[in-house]
Amino acid sequence: MRSAPEATSAPSPTDDEQRTGLPGLRSWRSVYWVVLGIFILWVALLTWLTRHFA
Repeated sequence: MRSAPEATSAPSPTDDEQRTGLPGLRSWRSVYWVVLGIFILWVALLTWLTRHFA
């Protein structure tokens, strides 16, 4: 009887690699969303200021 081949999977990252070290942002996905949101906010603010004071 032949046994099924064992599925090899990529090693999962350790808890230390997944931790951000930031209070309130527990995952890297949330850090990316916050950075993207701040970037969009800055672009919108600069656009508004340019149109308002030009």
